Amino acid sequence: MTSEKETRKEKINAYKQMKHRAGVYRFVSQETGVYALAASMDLKGIQNKYAFAKKMNMPGALPWTIAAEAQKHGMDTIALEELELVDIKDEMTNQDIKEELDVLLELWQEKLASENE
Repeated sequence: MTSEKETRKEKINAYKQMKHRAGVYRFVSQETGVYALAASMDLKGIQNKYAFAKKMNMPGALPWTIAAEAQKHGMDTIALEELELVDIKDEMTNQDIKEELDVLLELWQEKLASENE
């Protein structure tokens, strides 16, 4: 019979082996176009955070620039957009993924800045 500690270790190892979705995303106000751009190693976590904030009507769970927009116009006016995913390869380390995210985030900052000029 496996102990609770062994089962817990197995679950932790299984979680660590899971492939996470990493990428660049933004929260955007559909009312005003104001957005908060960011990158994450765990987009599923960001989606969960957004769903929770929306369900509980808690703008404070979002980045402050978007929280202000949500307070003015309502949580339903805030959208989460996944802009680009990192193509994670088996040989990539977390550091490699973070570096890739930094590059993608910078590219998206430039792209969105040029669109707003």
